[in-house]
Amino acid sequence: MNKSCKITVLVENTASGRGLLGEHGLSYFIEADGRRLLFDTGQGLTLLHNAKQLGVSLENLDAIALSHGHYDHTGGLMAVLDLCQPTDLFLHPAALKLKYSPRGEIGCPVKEEEPLKNRVRRLVWTEKPTEIFPGVSLTGAIPRNHLLEDTGGLFWQTPTGTQADLLLDDQALFLDTPAGVVVVLGCAHAGVINTLDYIAELTGQKKLHAVIGGMHLLRAGVERLRATVGALEKYEVKVLGANHCTGMAAMAYLWQNFAGECVSCSVGTRLEFSVAE
Repeated sequence: MNKSCKITVLVENTASGRGLLGEHGLSYFIEADGRRLLFDTGQGLTLLHNAKQLGVSLENLDAIALSHGHYDHTGGLMAVLDLCQPTDLFLHPAALKLKYSPRGEIGCPVKEEEPLKNRVRRLVWTEKPTEIFPGVSLTGAIPRNHLLEDTGGLFWQTPTGTQADLLLDDQALFLDTPAGVVVVLGCAHAGVINTLDYIAELTGQKKLHAVIGGMHLLRAGVERLRATVGALEKYEVKVLGANHCTGMAAMAYLWQNFAGECVSCSVGTRLEFSVAE
């Protein structure tokens, strides 16, 4: 267990604080018992600026991890690798595959393994659950068991839309803290319910203290929203920070149902989990 854990939102659609900038994307700076992890890198337009404004150094990271291969989570990767000393990089192999939506190509700016191998200390593929540090892990590919959940949009592996992209590279990060298990989502393309069920299975925990991140509920109907709320209630979530791709209507629905548990997760937000409850 990590005796202390702090999460700082460096990139998100909205920003709270003087001099901070928002963009469509996500990046979190995570400190766990002195280890320094960057989870996702946003589009790359605001990451370095916001980190400087918030007094966060990205020069000596212990690891970088990517939730999946979309541009709004991987666009700043090479800029960070240019800045920091050689570090470990954790990602699913499918994160480098071609990815398309009705907006065009939306994948990672790096499509080949070799350029990354030459820039990092260690390249770690995460098809399966993978520990980054003691008490800090990635789910790897998440089983899709809940019938209401899908990838949350029109995503393809070809520009013509003939081959669906099921986004099997989607993964979440989870941390063992004194307050309980903290779940950090990128976009939850595998589904929030599927993700929480899998993390509960991996950790053996019946309660999850916090869930923060993008939930990709933009197109979710009432039935799926209710089921998502049911899962969050089932795991007795005490801190809920939905952001990024969750969608305004879904965020309002969550705030209505979890009025006492919801927190803002815009750029500049700092969450600390170091006290047992």
